[in-house]
Amino acid sequence: MKRFLALFAALILLLTTVSWTAAEDEILYTGTVAGGSLHLRKEPNSSAKVINTYKAGTQVDILENDGTWCKVKVGKNTGYMMTQYLTIKPNYPHLGWGKTPDDGTVLNVRAQADASSPVVYKALSGGVLEVLEETGGWMRVRAGSVFGYVEKNRLTLFDGDYIPMVSVLGQASLSLDTLRKSPRDIGSIRTITRSEGDFTYAITYPTLDVKAADDAMYAWTQGILRIFEADRQANHAASSASLTVEYQAVNLDSRYQSVLLMGEYAVDGFRVTAFLPVNVDRETGALLNGETDLFVRDLTWPLFCLEGAASSFLSAPTDGYSGKPDASWLRYAVLGRDGVELYLPAGLYLPAAYGSQKLVLKYPQMTEYMALSSDYIAGFKRKIDPTKPMLALTFDDGPSEVTDRILRVLAEYNGRATFCVIGNKVDAYPDVIKRTIAGGNEIACHTWSHPKLINLSYANIKSQIERTNAAVRVITGGYEIKVLRPPYGSVNKNVRSVCAELDMVIAHWELDTKDWSTRSTSKTYRAIMKGAANGLIVLCHDLYETTAAAAEQAIPELVAQGYQLVTVSELLSFHKNGATPGTVYSHLDPKNIRTD
Repeated sequence: MKRFLALFAALILLLTTVSWTAAEDEILYTGTVAGGSLHLRKEPNSSAKVINTYKAGTQVDILENDGTWCKVKVGKNTGYMMTQYLTIKPNYPHLGWGKTPDDGTVLNVRAQADASSPVVYKALSGGVLEVLEETGGWMRVRAGSVFGYVEKNRLTLFDGDYIPMVSVLGQASLSLDTLRKSPRDIGSIRTITRSEGDFTYAITYPTLDVKAADDAMYAWTQGILRIFEADRQANHAASSASLTVEYQAVNLDSRYQSVLLMGEYAVDGFRVTAFLPVNVDRETGALLNGETDLFVRDLTWPLFCLEGAASSFLSAPTDGYSGKPDASWLRYAVLGRDGVELYLPAGLYLPAAYGSQKLVLKYPQMTEYMALSSDYIAGFKRKIDPTKPMLALTFDDGPSEVTDRILRVLAEYNGRATFCVIGNKVDAYPDVIKRTIAGGNEIACHTWSHPKLINLSYANIKSQIERTNAAVRVITGGYEIKVLRPPYGSVNKNVRSVCAELDMVIAHWELDTKDWSTRSTSKTYRAIMKGAANGLIVLCHDLYETTAAAAEQAIPELVAQGYQLVTVSELLSFHKNGATPGTVYSHLDPKNIRTD
C-alpha cells in the first residue's frame, strides 16, 4: 500500500488563480547568449530586421518572454532574441529549490509567514517550489506566478539551475468531459458515488482482471479520497467539497492495454487535478512505466519530439523550475491509438493557470525508439519503398539556431534529411547534433572551415574532413560520417582520392534552391516544389530562417504528393551497382534504382 500511496502522491497537483505582477521597471530575469552567436531583431519574427548580432556569453536584460521570443535590452539596443538560445536566470533573490514532502499530503502556501494567514497556493506533494529567502522559521517561495510562504521544516532544500517552463497559452485544458468522450475499449466499469457530510464524490474506473493494474487503480482512488478529505477538514472545514474521477481505456493489441484515470477535487475556488497512468502488459501481468519501460534507453529523440509537440505553446519564465522535457515528463505517459499520450499536470510541467494538458508523440515518429514488441506499433514504422519516388533534401552550413525547426517538421512527417555540418561549429550545438542523429537523419561533412578544397593540398583536404568527422564522433559517441559535401561543390582528383581513402562518397546536387542567394521563403519553397523529382539530391542551407520556413511548407506537401524524404546514404543504398567511395553523386537516376 505504501508503494501505491507514493505513486499517487507524486501525481497530484493543486491549482490556484492567485497572480503576482512585478513592477513595470523591475528586471526579474537576465539572460546569457548560449551557443555560437544570436541575432537581436527589431520584431519577434525570424524575418525581421537584424539590429545586431551578439556572441556567446553576452549578457542581456530580459524585459518580456513569450516562450519563443524574449524582448531584451543589450546596452542601448532593445529588440528580440529567440528564447531557446538564451540561458535565463532569475534576477530576484534565489536560495535554491525546495522539494515538498512526498507523503501524500497537501502543502499549503500562505500569503504571509503566519500559519493563520490565507492559503494562496496548494503545492504538489513531492513537487518543487523555488525558494527565494528565509525569514524566521518560514521560507518565501515562488510557485509559478504566485509568491508566498511555507514553513521551513516542510521543504528539503537542494540546488538547481533555473530554466523557463513550458506553458500552454491558447490551448484548451483537459477536462472530465473530454475524458468521458475518450475510448473505453476494455474493462468492466466500476462506479462509486457517495455523500459524506459536506464531501461528495463520484468515482468511475475500470477493472481489467489484471491484478497489478486493478490493485493500483483501487489504491489510487482510495488514497486520493483520504488525502482530499483530510485537506478539506484541516483547511476548509466550513466548506463543501467534491471529487470526481473519470477514465479512458485503450486496447492496443492482444498484449498491451492502457488506462488513464483523471480526478478533479474542488473546494473554495481551488482545484485539484490528479492523474494515474496505467500501461499493462497482459502477457506478463506487469505495469509499464513511461520513464523506463516504453522507450529504449536513449531518450534523446522522444524528448526532442516532446519538446517539438510543446513548442506550439508559449513559455513563461515566471512558471516552473524545469524547462525542456526530461524523462520525468514520461511518468504520465499512456499508450493511445495514434501515439504515446502524455498527460501533463498544470503547475508541475505547465503553469497552473492553463490547466492540465495532453501531448501526443505519434507512433510514426516513435516506432524505432519504443521498447515494446507490439505489431500494432510496428505497423507505423517507416519503410522506404524504392518503387515510389524518393527525394534527398540536404542542408549545408549548419548546425545553427534554425536546425531544430527543420528537424521538427521532418519528425512530424516521418521524413529524413542529410545535414552537412561545418566542423568548427558543431561544438557550439552538441544537442542539435545528437537530436539530428537520434531522429534517423544523416550528418555529412562540409569540412572544418568551409574552404574551396581544390585549392588545398592532399594533406590539408584530409585534415579538413577528419577534424570534422572526429568532432562529430566525440559528441555522438561514435557516429561515423560517410558523406562529404564539398564547399562550393568543388572537387578534383585529390578530393576524390581522400574520400576513397576515408570510405566516403561525395554528395553534389541536382537541384539548387538558391536559398543562399534569394533569402526568400516563397522562392525557396517554389524552387523545391517545382524542381522535385524522383532520385534528386536537393541543396538547401541550414542557416536561414527563410529556408526553415520554406521547409515547413514544402515537407508536408512533398509527403502528400507521395515523396519519401530520405538521406543521401539511404538514397544511394538503392543504387543497383552500389555506391562507390570517392565518387560524386548528384542524383540517383531512376533507371539505376534497385527495386528488389
